[in-house]
Amino acid sequence: MIDYTDIDARLDEYSEAFDFYMEHGEMPPTMSRDDCLAGYMQEVIDNNPQIDGADSIWVEVLKEDLIYFFTALLEQFRAMQLETMKELALIAKFSDAPIEQKRLMWQQVKDVIELGYSKYDVNLPGFTAQFKSDYKNAVFSALTSDWENACKEKLNRKQRQMLERSKQQFEQICSDAGTADYEDKKKIDNYIHRYPQLQEIVDMIGRDKNPSKEEKDTVIYKFIPTAISKSSSVEEIDRVENGDNLERILPVEIAMPEDMFFKRYATKELQQFSSPGKDSPKKVEEHRKDSRLTKGPIIVSIDTSGSMSGRPEKIAFSLLKQLLRMAKKQKRPCFLISFSVRSKSIDLSKPRNWGQVDNFLKNSFSGGTDGEQMLTEAIRVLQKGTFEMADVLIISDLQFPKPLPKTMENIDKEKTLGTRFYALQIGHWSHEYKNVMDRIWVV
Repeated sequence: MIDYTDIDARLDEYSEAFDFYMEHGEMPPTMSRDDCLAGYMQEVIDNNPQIDGADSIWVEVLKEDLIYFFTALLEQFRAMQLETMKELALIAKFSDAPIEQKRLMWQQVKDVIELGYSKYDVNLPGFTAQFKSDYKNAVFSALTSDWENACKEKLNRKQRQMLERSKQQFEQICSDAGTADYEDKKKIDNYIHRYPQLQEIVDMIGRDKNPSKEEKDTVIYKFIPTAISKSSSVEEIDRVENGDNLERILPVEIAMPEDMFFKRYATKELQQFSSPGKDSPKKVEEHRKDSRLTKGPIIVSIDTSGSMSGRPEKIAFSLLKQLLRMAKKQKRPCFLISFSVRSKSIDLSKPRNWGQVDNFLKNSFSGGTDGEQMLTEAIRVLQKGTFEMADVLIISDLQFPKPLPKTMENIDKEKTLGTRFYALQIGHWSHEYKNVMDRIWVV
Protein backbone atom coordinates (compact mmCIF):
# COMPACT_ATOMS: atom_id res chain seq x y z
CA MET A 1 0.00 0.00 0.00
CA ILE A 2 1.42 3.35 -1.04
CA ASP A 3 1.60 5.94 1.73
CA TYR A 4 -0.35 9.06 0.75
CA THR A 5 -0.63 10.48 4.27
CA ASP A 6 2.40 12.81 3.97
CA ILE A 7 1.22 15.03 1.12
CA ASP A 8 4.30 17.27 0.99
CA ALA A 9 6.63 14.27 0.78
CA ARG A 10 4.54 12.75 -2.03
CA LEU A 11 4.52 16.02 -4.00
CA ASP A 12 8.29 16.30 -3.63
CA GLU A 13 8.59 12.77 -4.99
CA TYR A 14 6.34 13.51 -7.97
CA SER A 15 8.29 16.69 -8.72
CA GLU A 16 11.53 14.70 -8.74
CA ALA A 17 9.93 11.97 -10.83
CA PHE A 18 8.75 14.49 -13.45
CA ASP A 19 12.27 15.87 -13.88
CA PHE A 20 13.74 12.36 -13.95
CA TYR A 21 11.28 11.24 -16.65
CA MET A 22 11.98 14.30 -18.77
CA GLU A 23 15.71 13.58 -18.61
CA HIS A 24 15.78 9.77 -18.82
CA GLY A 25 12.51 8.83 -20.52
CA GLU A 26 11.46 6.57 -17.66
CA MET A 27 10.25 6.82 -14.10
CA PRO A 28 12.87 6.61 -11.35
CA PRO A 29 13.39 3.08 -10.00
CA THR A 30 12.23 4.19 -6.55
CA MET A 31 8.75 4.99 -7.88
CA SER A 32 6.26 2.17 -7.32
CA ARG A 33 4.53 0.78 -10.39
CA ASP A 34 1.33 0.58 -8.34
CA ASP A 35 1.26 4.36 -7.90
CA CYS A 36 -1.65 5.46 -10.07
CA LEU A 37 -0.60 9.13 -9.98
CA ALA A 38 2.90 8.34 -11.21
CA GLY A 39 1.37 6.27 -14.02
CA TYR A 40 -0.90 9.14 -14.97
CA MET A 41 2.01 11.59 -14.92
CA GLN A 42 3.84 9.41 -17.43
CA GLU A 43 0.70 9.23 -19.57
CA VAL A 44 0.29 13.03 -19.58
CA ILE A 45 3.93 13.63 -20.54
CA ASP A 46 3.75 11.09 -23.36
CA ASN A 47 0.54 12.66 -24.70
CA ASN A 48 1.93 16.22 -24.82
CA PRO A 49 4.41 16.24 -27.71
CA GLN A 50 4.96 20.01 -27.50
CA ILE A 51 7.14 19.58 -24.40
CA ASP A 52 9.69 17.58 -26.41
CA GLY A 53 10.90 20.74 -28.10
CA ALA A 54 13.46 23.25 -26.97
CA ASP A 55 10.87 25.51 -25.31
CA SER A 56 11.26 24.83 -21.58
CA ILE A 57 8.26 27.00 -20.69
CA TRP A 58 5.82 24.33 -21.88
CA VAL A 59 7.54 21.84 -19.58
CA GLU A 60 7.25 24.24 -16.67
CA VAL A 61 3.55 24.91 -17.30
CA LEU A 62 2.71 21.22 -17.52
CA LYS A 63 4.65 20.36 -14.37
CA GLU A 64 2.99 23.11 -12.33
CA ASP A 65 -0.47 22.07 -13.57
CA LEU A 66 0.18 18.43 -12.66
CA ILE A 67 1.44 19.30 -9.19
CA TYR A 68 -1.60 21.51 -8.60
CA PHE A 69 -3.91 18.68 -9.74
CA PHE A 70 -2.10 16.10 -7.58
CA THR A 71 -2.32 18.38 -4.55
CA ALA A 72 -6.12 18.35 -4.70
CA LEU A 73 -6.24 14.60 -5.33
CA LEU A 74 -3.85 13.76 -2.52
CA GLU A 75 -6.08 15.51 0.01
CA GLN A 76 -8.80 12.99 -0.94
CA PHE A 77 -6.38 10.07 -1.11
CA ARG A 78 -5.13 10.88 2.37
CA ALA A 79 -8.67 10.88 3.85
CA MET A 80 -9.35 7.52 2.20
CA GLN A 81 -6.12 6.05 3.47
CA LEU A 82 -6.71 7.16 7.07
CA GLU A 83 -10.06 5.34 7.02
CA THR A 84 -8.38 2.26 5.58
CA MET A 85 -5.70 2.37 8.27
CA LYS A 86 -8.40 2.31 10.96
CA GLU A 87 -9.88 -0.82 9.39
CA LEU A 88 -6.44 -2.43 9.05
CA ALA A 89 -5.88 -1.75 12.75
CA LEU A 90 -9.14 -3.56 13.51
CA ILE A 91 -8.03 -6.49 11.33
CA ALA A 92 -4.70 -6.70 13.15
CA LYS A 93 -6.40 -6.54 16.56
CA PHE A 94 -8.85 -9.28 15.59
CA SER A 95 -6.10 -11.45 14.12
CA ASP A 96 -3.92 -11.22 17.26
CA ALA A 97 -6.74 -11.66 19.79
CA PRO A 98 -7.24 -14.94 21.67
CA ILE A 99 -10.26 -17.05 20.76
CA GLU A 100 -12.45 -15.66 23.54
CA GLN A 101 -11.70 -12.08 22.48
CA LYS A 102 -12.44 -13.02 18.86
CA ARG A 103 -15.91 -14.19 19.93
CA LEU A 104 -16.53 -10.84 21.65
CA MET A 105 -15.39 -8.92 18.54
CA TRP A 106 -17.22 -11.12 16.05
CA GLN A 107 -20.40 -9.06 15.69
CA GLN A 108 -18.38 -5.88 14.97
CA VAL A 109 -16.19 -7.72 12.46
CA LYS A 110 -19.21 -9.29 10.79
CA ASP A 111 -20.94 -5.90 10.42
CA VAL A 112 -17.85 -4.26 8.89
CA ILE A 113 -17.33 -7.05 6.35
CA GLU A 114 -21.02 -7.25 5.36
CA LEU A 115 -21.24 -3.48 4.93
CA GLY A 116 -18.02 -3.02 2.97
CA TYR A 117 -17.51 -6.16 0.87
CA SER A 118 -19.30 -8.63 -1.34
CA LYS A 119 -18.98 -12.37 -0.86
CA TYR A 120 -16.60 -12.33 -3.84
CA ASP A 121 -14.24 -10.07 -1.88
CA VAL A 122 -14.56 -11.84 1.48
CA ASN A 123 -16.65 -15.04 1.53
CA LEU A 124 -18.09 -14.46 4.98
CA PRO A 125 -20.81 -17.18 4.73
CA GLY A 126 -18.22 -19.75 3.68
CA PHE A 127 -15.90 -18.91 6.57
CA THR A 128 -18.82 -18.90 9.04
CA ALA A 129 -19.81 -22.42 7.96
CA GLN A 130 -16.26 -23.66 8.59
CA PHE A 131 -16.21 -22.43 12.21
CA LYS A 132 -17.97 -25.69 13.17
CA SER A 133 -14.79 -27.59 12.28
CA ASP A 134 -11.86 -28.24 14.60
CA TYR A 135 -9.58 -25.87 12.63
CA LYS A 136 -10.94 -22.57 13.91
CA ASN A 137 -7.51 -20.85 14.08
CA ALA A 138 -6.78 -21.73 10.44
CA VAL A 139 -10.21 -20.45 9.41
CA PHE A 140 -9.71 -17.17 11.29
CA SER A 141 -6.25 -16.79 9.72
CA ALA A 142 -7.65 -17.27 6.21
CA LEU A 143 -10.52 -14.86 6.94
CA THR A 144 -8.27 -12.06 8.19
CA SER A 145 -5.88 -12.58 5.25
CA ASP A 146 -8.71 -12.26 2.69
CA TRP A 147 -10.17 -9.33 4.59
CA GLU A 148 -6.83 -7.46 4.69
CA ASN A 149 -6.20 -8.01 0.96
CA ALA A 150 -9.76 -6.91 0.11
CA CYS A 151 -9.36 -3.80 2.30
CA LYS A 152 -6.18 -2.71 0.51
CA GLU A 153 -7.62 -3.50 -2.90
CA LYS A 154 -10.75 -1.47 -2.12
CA LEU A 155 -8.57 1.55 -1.28
CA ASN A 156 -6.59 1.13 -4.50
CA ARG A 157 -9.81 0.83 -6.51
CA LYS A 158 -11.40 3.91 -4.93
CA GLN A 159 -8.27 5.98 -5.61
CA ARG A 160 -8.13 4.92 -9.24
CA GLN A 161 -11.84 5.66 -9.67
CA MET A 162 -11.34 9.14 -8.23
CA LEU A 163 -8.45 9.74 -10.61
CA GLU A 164 -10.57 8.62 -13.57
CA ARG A 165 -13.39 10.95 -12.55
CA SER A 166 -11.09 13.91 -12.03
CA LYS A 167 -8.63 13.68 -14.88
CA GLN A 168 -11.13 14.57 -17.58
CA GLN A 169 -11.85 17.87 -15.84
CA PHE A 170 -8.11 18.45 -15.34
CA GLU A 171 -7.33 17.82 -19.00
CA GLN A 172 -10.09 20.21 -20.05
CA ILE A 173 -8.72 22.93 -17.76
CA CYS A 174 -5.22 22.36 -19.13
CA SER A 175 -6.52 22.62 -22.65
CA ASP A 176 -8.31 25.90 -21.91
CA ALA A 177 -5.76 27.54 -19.62
CA GLY A 178 -2.47 25.99 -20.77
CA THR A 179 -1.95 28.44 -23.62
CA ALA A 180 -2.80 31.41 -21.40
CA ASP A 181 -0.33 30.20 -18.75
CA TYR A 182 2.29 29.79 -21.44
CA GLU A 183 1.75 33.33 -22.74
CA ASP A 184 1.95 34.74 -19.21
CA LYS A 185 5.31 33.07 -18.67
CA LYS A 186 6.55 34.36 -22.02
CA LYS A 187 5.68 37.90 -20.88
CA ILE A 188 7.78 37.31 -17.76
CA ASP A 189 10.72 36.38 -19.95
CA ASN A 190 10.19 39.57 -21.97
CA TYR A 191 10.57 41.65 -18.80
CA ILE A 192 13.85 39.91 -18.07
CA HIS A 193 15.13 40.89 -21.52
CA ARG A 194 13.77 44.42 -21.20
CA TYR A 195 15.50 45.09 -17.88
CA PRO A 196 19.00 43.53 -17.85
CA GLN A 197 19.29 44.27 -14.12
CA LEU A 198 16.75 41.51 -13.49
CA GLN A 199 18.90 38.94 -15.27
CA GLU A 200 21.94 40.16 -13.29
CA ILE A 201 20.04 39.48 -10.07
CA VAL A 202 19.03 35.98 -11.21
CA ASP A 203 22.64 35.24 -12.17
CA MET A 204 23.98 36.59 -8.88
CA ILE A 205 21.55 34.67 -6.69
CA GLY A 206 21.70 31.61 -8.92
CA ARG A 207 25.52 31.76 -8.79
CA ASP A 208 25.65 30.36 -12.31
CA LYS A 209 28.64 32.44 -13.31
CA ASN A 210 32.23 31.27 -12.98
CA PRO A 211 32.71 31.04 -9.18
CA SER A 212 36.21 32.49 -9.45
CA LYS A 213 34.73 35.73 -10.80
CA GLU A 214 32.16 35.94 -8.03
CA GLU A 215 34.60 35.38 -5.18
CA LYS A 216 35.45 38.43 -3.13
CA ASP A 217 39.14 38.89 -2.36
CA THR A 218 39.25 39.50 1.39
CA VAL A 219 42.45 40.75 3.04
CA ILE A 220 43.07 39.28 6.49
CA TYR A 221 45.88 40.65 8.65
CA LYS A 222 47.87 38.20 10.74
CA PHE A 223 50.34 39.14 13.46
CA ILE A 224 53.21 36.66 13.57
CA PRO A 225 55.31 36.85 16.77
CA THR A 226 59.06 36.92 16.25
CA ALA A 227 60.80 34.46 18.59
CA ILE A 228 64.47 34.37 19.59
CA SER A 229 66.37 32.11 17.28
CA LYS A 230 68.49 29.31 18.67
CA SER A 231 71.60 31.11 17.49
CA SER A 232 70.83 34.28 19.43
CA SER A 233 73.89 35.61 21.15
CA VAL A 234 74.04 37.04 24.65
CA GLU A 235 74.35 40.53 23.18
CA GLU A 236 71.01 40.11 21.39
CA ILE A 237 69.17 39.45 24.65
CA ASP A 238 68.11 42.77 26.13
CA ARG A 239 66.48 41.84 29.45
CA VAL A 240 64.21 39.38 31.28
CA GLU A 241 60.53 40.26 31.68
CA ASN A 242 57.22 38.67 32.72
CA GLY A 243 54.77 37.35 30.09
CA ASP A 244 53.15 34.28 28.52
CA ASN A 245 55.24 33.76 25.34
CA LEU A 246 56.09 30.05 25.54
CA GLU A 247 58.78 30.39 22.86
CA ARG A 248 60.77 32.87 25.00
CA ILE A 249 60.45 31.54 28.58
CA LEU A 250 63.49 30.81 30.72
CA PRO A 251 64.40 27.11 31.19
CA VAL A 252 63.89 27.43 34.95
CA GLU A 253 60.16 28.03 34.38
CA ILE A 254 59.71 24.63 32.70
CA ALA A 255 61.15 22.85 35.75
CA MET A 256 58.51 24.17 38.19
CA PRO A 257 55.39 22.10 39.24
CA GLU A 258 52.71 21.90 36.57
CA ASP A 259 49.91 23.60 38.55
CA MET A 260 52.19 26.53 39.42
CA PHE A 261 53.36 26.78 35.81
CA PHE A 262 49.83 27.09 34.43
CA LYS A 263 48.86 29.59 37.10
CA ARG A 264 51.85 31.80 36.20
CA TYR A 265 51.05 31.30 32.49
CA ALA A 266 47.41 32.37 32.98
CA THR A 267 48.46 35.50 34.85
CA LYS A 268 51.32 36.24 32.41
CA GLU A 269 53.95 36.00 35.16
CA LEU A 270 56.34 33.58 33.44
CA GLN A 271 59.91 34.91 33.13
CA GLN A 272 60.92 35.30 29.48
CA PHE A 273 63.69 36.83 27.41
CA SER A 274 63.20 40.13 25.64
CA SER A 275 65.28 41.37 22.74
CA PRO A 276 65.41 44.80 21.12
CA GLY A 277 63.41 44.85 17.94
CA LYS A 278 62.08 41.37 18.58
CA ASP A 279 59.01 42.13 20.69
CA SER A 280 56.77 43.61 18.01
CA PRO A 281 54.87 40.95 16.06
CA LYS A 282 55.22 41.06 12.32
CA LYS A 283 52.09 42.14 10.43
CA VAL A 284 51.44 40.14 7.27
CA GLU A 285 48.60 40.18 4.74
CA GLU A 286 46.77 37.03 3.75
CA HIS A 287 44.45 37.12 0.74
CA ARG A 288 41.54 34.77 1.19
CA LYS A 289 38.84 34.00 -1.37
CA ASP A 290 35.37 34.40 0.09
CA SER A 291 33.70 31.61 -1.86
CA ARG A 292 29.94 30.90 -1.70
CA LEU A 293 29.80 27.66 -3.60
CA THR A 294 27.12 26.24 -1.28
CA LYS A 295 23.75 27.37 -2.61
CA GLY A 296 21.49 28.10 0.32
CA PRO A 297 17.86 29.20 0.55
CA ILE A 298 16.41 32.14 -1.33
CA ILE A 299 14.18 34.65 0.46
CA VAL A 300 12.33 37.13 -1.74
CA SER A 301 10.63 40.01 0.02
CA ILE A 302 8.26 42.07 -2.13
CA ASP A 303 7.00 45.49 -1.12
CA THR A 304 3.23 45.39 -1.73
CA SER A 305 2.48 48.95 -0.63
CA GLY A 306 0.48 51.34 -2.81
CA SER A 307 3.59 53.00 -4.26
CA MET A 308 4.52 49.67 -5.92
CA SER A 309 1.30 49.23 -7.91
CA GLY A 310 1.36 49.30 -11.70
CA ARG A 311 4.67 48.84 -13.53
CA PRO A 312 6.73 48.18 -10.35
CA GLU A 313 4.31 45.40 -9.46
CA LYS A 314 4.81 43.73 -12.85
CA ILE A 315 8.60 44.01 -12.59
CA ALA A 316 8.55 42.52 -9.09
CA PHE A 317 6.28 39.67 -10.13
CA SER A 318 8.39 38.88 -13.21
CA LEU A 319 11.58 38.71 -11.18
CA LEU A 320 9.91 36.56 -8.52
CA LYS A 321 8.77 34.03 -11.15
CA GLN A 322 12.28 33.82 -12.59
CA LEU A 323 13.80 33.27 -9.17
CA LEU A 324 11.21 30.62 -8.35
CA ARG A 325 11.95 28.86 -11.63
CA MET A 326 15.66 28.92 -10.81
CA ALA A 327 15.07 27.70 -7.24
CA LYS A 328 13.08 24.70 -8.54
CA LYS A 329 15.86 23.86 -10.97
CA GLN A 330 18.55 24.08 -8.30
CA LYS A 331 16.32 22.43 -5.68
CA ARG A 332 16.84 25.28 -3.23
CA PRO A 333 14.37 26.31 -0.50
CA CYS A 334 12.56 29.48 -1.48
CA PHE A 335 10.45 31.77 0.72
CA LEU A 336 8.28 34.67 -0.33
CA ILE A 337 7.51 37.55 2.01
CA SER A 338 5.04 40.27 1.07
CA PHE A 339 5.06 43.40 3.16
CA SER A 340 3.24 46.69 3.36
CA VAL A 341 1.53 47.54 6.63
CA ARG A 342 1.87 43.88 7.69
CA SER A 343 4.15 41.14 6.46
CA LYS A 344 3.25 37.55 5.64
CA SER A 345 5.32 34.70 4.24
CA ILE A 346 4.87 31.50 2.26
CA ASP A 347 7.27 28.58 1.83
CA LEU A 348 7.69 28.06 -1.92
CA SER A 349 10.00 25.10 -1.41
CA LYS A 350 6.81 23.04 -0.97
CA PRO A 351 5.36 22.10 -4.40
CA ARG A 352 1.82 22.41 -3.03
CA ASN A 353 2.40 26.18 -2.62
CA TRP A 354 3.56 26.83 -6.20
CA GLY A 355 0.03 27.52 -7.38
CA GLN A 356 -0.66 29.91 -4.50
CA VAL A 357 1.74 32.66 -5.53
CA ASP A 358 -0.89 34.54 -7.53
CA ASN A 359 -3.45 34.37 -4.71
CA PHE A 360 -0.79 35.23 -2.15
CA LEU A 361 -0.11 38.55 -3.83
CA LYS A 362 -3.68 39.13 -5.00
CA ASN A 363 -5.38 42.29 -3.75
CA SER A 364 -2.04 43.52 -2.44
CA PHE A 365 -0.13 46.62 -3.54
CA SER A 366 -2.03 49.04 -1.34
CA GLY A 367 -1.42 50.90 1.92
CA GLY A 368 1.85 52.07 3.42
CA THR A 369 5.16 50.37 4.14
CA ASP A 370 6.59 48.89 7.34
CA GLY A 371 10.15 47.99 6.37
CA GLU A 372 11.10 47.10 9.93
CA GLN A 373 8.48 44.36 10.11
CA MET A 374 9.59 43.03 6.73
CA LEU A 375 13.24 42.75 7.84
CA THR A 376 12.16 41.14 11.11
CA GLU A 377 10.18 38.52 9.18
CA ALA A 378 13.13 37.83 6.86
CA ILE A 379 15.42 37.30 9.86
CA ARG A 380 12.80 35.08 11.50
CA VAL A 381 12.76 32.85 8.41
CA LEU A 382 16.57 32.80 8.37
CA GLN A 383 16.68 31.71 12.01
CA LYS A 384 14.14 28.90 11.59
CA GLY A 385 16.84 26.45 10.50
CA THR A 386 20.35 26.14 9.17
CA PHE A 387 20.37 28.82 6.48
CA GLU A 388 24.02 29.58 5.96
CA MET A 389 24.80 30.95 2.50
CA ALA A 390 21.24 32.24 2.06
CA ASP A 391 20.33 34.99 -0.41
CA VAL A 392 17.81 37.63 0.70
CA LEU A 393 16.36 39.90 -2.00
CA ILE A 394 14.18 42.92 -1.22
CA ILE A 395 12.11 44.30 -4.11
CA SER A 396 10.92 47.77 -3.16
CA ASP A 397 11.24 51.50 -3.71
CA LEU A 398 13.11 51.45 -0.35
CA GLN A 399 11.13 54.40 0.92
CA PHE A 400 11.26 53.45 4.58
CA PRO A 401 13.68 54.25 7.44
CA LYS A 402 16.93 52.42 8.16
CA PRO A 403 16.68 49.32 10.37
CA LEU A 404 16.63 49.76 14.12
CA PRO A 405 19.97 49.03 15.86
CA LYS A 406 18.80 45.60 17.08
CA THR A 407 17.62 44.64 13.58
CA MET A 408 20.89 45.87 12.09
CA GLU A 409 22.76 43.77 14.64
CA ASN A 410 20.77 40.69 13.53
CA ILE A 411 21.47 41.46 9.86
CA ASP A 412 25.21 41.70 10.54
CA LYS A 413 25.08 38.42 12.46
CA GLU A 414 23.40 36.66 9.51
CA LYS A 415 26.02 38.08 7.16
CA THR A 416 28.76 36.39 9.20
CA LEU A 417 27.02 33.05 8.43
CA GLY A 418 27.27 33.73 4.69
CA THR A 419 23.89 35.38 4.11
CA ARG A 420 23.84 38.10 1.47
CA PHE A 421 21.27 40.91 1.50
CA TYR A 422 20.41 42.34 -1.94
CA ALA A 423 17.82 44.84 -3.10
CA LEU A 424 16.14 45.80 -6.34
CA GLN A 425 15.13 49.44 -5.97
CA ILE A 426 12.35 50.44 -8.34
CA GLY A 427 12.57 54.21 -8.68
CA HIS A 428 15.40 56.70 -8.25
CA TRP A 429 14.61 58.15 -4.85
CA SER A 430 17.40 58.56 -2.36
CA HIS A 431 17.57 55.90 0.34
CA GLU A 432 19.53 54.95 3.43
CA TYR A 433 20.21 51.34 2.55
CA LYS A 434 23.55 51.60 0.76
CA ASN A 435 25.38 50.48 3.89
CA VAL A 436 22.78 47.84 4.79
CA MET A 437 22.56 45.84 1.57
CA ASP A 438 25.49 43.97 0.02
CA ARG A 439 24.34 45.25 -3.37
CA ILE A 440 21.49 47.34 -4.78
CA TRP A 441 20.23 47.31 -8.36
CA VAL A 442 18.08 50.20 -9.60
CA VAL A 443 15.33 50.13 -12.24
